[in-house]
Amino acid sequence: MWRSWTAHGLVALALVPLPAWADDDHYRFTPGIGAELSISLAVDGAGARFEWPRPVAPDWDTAIVAVRVDAGAEPDPWVEIGAGGASVRQHFEAGASGLRWINLTGLRSQLEYGHPVTLAGHGLKLEGGPSTLRVYANRLDWRKKILILAPHPDDAEIAAFGLYAGTNATIVTVTSGNAGDANYKDNFPDPAEHYLFKGYIRAVDSVTIPWQGGIPPERCYNLGYFDARLATMHAKPNEVVPEMYGPNDDVAPYRRANVSQLIPNGSRKNRWSFLVEDLVAVLKKVKPGIVVMPYPQLDTHADHEFVSVAAVEALEKWNGEATFLLYTNHAFDNLYPFGPAGATMSLPPWSGAELPVEAIFAKTISPELQRRKLFALESMHDLRLSPTEQDGCLPPGIQVRRDDYPRVPEKDYLRRGPRSEELFFVYERRGVENLIRSFLSARKESTQ
Repeated sequence: MWRSWTAHGLVALALVPLPAWADDDHYRFTPGIGAELSISLAVDGAGARFEWPRPVAPDWDTAIVAVRVDAGAEPDPWVEIGAGGASVRQHFEAGASGLRWINLTGLRSQLEYGHPVTLAGHGLKLEGGPSTLRVYANRLDWRKKILILAPHPDDAEIAAFGLYAGTNATIVTVTSGNAGDANYKDNFPDPAEHYLFKGYIRAVDSVTIPWQGGIPPERCYNLGYFDARLATMHAKPNEVVPEMYGPNDDVAPYRRANVSQLIPNGSRKNRWSFLVEDLVAVLKKVKPGIVVMPYPQLDTHADHEFVSVAAVEALEKWNGEATFLLYTNHAFDNLYPFGPAGATMSLPPWSGAELPVEAIFAKTISPELQRRKLFALESMHDLRLSPTEQDGCLPPGIQVRRDDYPRVPEKDYLRRGPRSEELFFVYERRGVENLIRSFLSARKESTQ
């Protein structure tokens, strides 16, 4: 079955009826955007295969196929996808069961020639029969200005280093990152002093490390609002909310990390209405044609959720048009994406409320750019061991790993970040506004 190639906003949030075999898929794809093709998966002893249909739009950039899997109790199931002598690997969560979307984008050059696609399961079984292939030609105009909205220092790099590297992007980080683990308590025993330092050094990271991707500090800005406070600020939009670990209520100590003059660096109280005002000013000054920000339903960190809420509030006072690319850095208990660095990534497993999807964009990241991304992530203070945790720097009697700050390899961004693709959910303005309204409505119902 075909769907036509249509501008996103014309049919935003209309939902495709699910075929009977996909009744456990909670993603709802907008009809008329991209191509929806019916295929048949033939299963044999080696796995499954299907014929790549022809014709497909010649400038397609993203392809995903629905496959039902059963991994039993396997802790690290994965599938090898092959075409024309090339292959990529996609890993799944432990014990994966049900419908999953497999990303074929890494085989684009082979699929242009119509090679058959093979799926070899490792630690999981693949179910044959009817299935759906979705192919998108997003036709994103990279000549337009790009605005990356990051909740914390390092979020822009985790989600979109490969996307922004070498572009005209402006990166705006909303919070200083002055909360979370007590990474430096050996150096700063007083919590208020500790988190003031941590926020400042992370704010510096947010405006300097993008230079590793070719984005100079003049096109980076940290708004300095307080980490882990955005939900509280949203609930009391006209009240000033102090830092979590101290009495400070002014973002100025963190804004001094900025080189850019995107907005003023002076005194500014930590208040929701001021955050929205600042984002309005950013939109009017940058005039982006592409905005990159978190997907609140998929990203489980409250700061990530409310950065996008604030951005949509700011849209009410900005008349520009943009395409929105939504990402998640905190999905599936911070285990997603699964498998080793370098593996492909696709839609995270989702069993919650139905999620409308206008389009999917998988940005291909070359091995060289993955290496650069790895070292950009490693440069972030909050993603590496503190000085007293590193061998050779430890004074006598100090343990290597503190009890309150374990590094968990399966959740480490040095594994999860560098991937052969960066994945984004694509929406036009009306669609993203509806998405945020839906998020806030569901949140209100859950708290009543």
